Amino acid sequence: MCARARERFTADRDKRIPRRRRRHAAMPNLIIIGGLKCGTTSVHHYLGLHPEVQMSKPKELNFFVSELNWDLGLDWYRARFDERFAVRGESSPHYTNLPRFDGVAERIEGHCPDAKLIYMVRDPINRVLSHWVHATGAGYEPGELDDVLGRPDTAYVQRSMYWMQLQPYLERFDHDRIEVFTSEELQADRQGTMRRVFRFADVDEDFTHEQFDREWEKSSAKQGDKYQVMERLIKLPGLRSFDRNFDRLPESLRWMVEKVVHDPDKPSAPKPELPDELREKLRALFRDDATALQQFAGRRFDGWHQYE
Repeated sequence: MCARARERFTADRDKRIPRRRRRHAAMPNLIIIGGLKCGTTSVHHYLGLHPEVQMSKPKELNFFVSELNWDLGLDWYRARFDERFAVRGESSPHYTNLPRFDGVAERIEGHCPDAKLIYMVRDPINRVLSHWVHATGAGYEPGELDDVLGRPDTAYVQRSMYWMQLQPYLERFDHDRIEVFTSEELQADRQGTMRRVFRFADVDEDFTHEQFDREWEKSSAKQGDKYQVMERLIKLPGLRSFDRNFDRLPESLRWMVEKVVHDPDKPSAPKPELPDELREKLRALFRDDATALQQFAGRRFDGWHQYE
């Protein structure tokens, strides 16, 4: 997955292609920093429907990760955004991928010190399972569930340690510039959650749109035949450019592909059953982290396991 995040911008690294400076280029002032498998794609699209908001295309620029796209330079990054919009944003779940990618919060503070940060989260154990379904369905994970998920040093566990992932941002940004939303809230009350998101972004919170009922990249597809065929196809040399440029396609065309590959009307994919011993081990691992995050957010997250 990380290799694809860099490969997506292969053409932008071609020195033979001159880069044009955009007249209205500007740095973003809203960044969705994660988390993986927590609804960032849907929120990114919903925000982009708002007339006061411009969200990046493609969604995941991963610019502030030095190992991914930092080498493309500030002019390249700035050109993704238009100063004529009150709010300009991007969404990169790798911005909360410690310990693999360090220094992200420091780079964001250095170049977007006034940005507001949204952190999408999900019940930690459910996120682990969704991550597992995604990785195994796409062919990234060859290991056995009990063995892999039982290790606290894996990305599956670490990326569900939301409070730990948030620490570098809390050290560098005022706490009122960081807002936590849950995918459970988004699922249960789409309109109400987006009102809160818009209010945090300081745009008209009464905005609504018929496309708010669209769910993007549902996990129901990850173990389906269509998704796995597509995963194999886009690895072929002649089709890699389609994968790299998919997010740049018009919204209507992307949604047509989404309906075919991810089947948003299909029920969520069944998650694998965790042995009781492993579930309790994960609950213990996440206990302090989940409790601290909810205290920071100022509310108990509905739909989460009991971690206290």
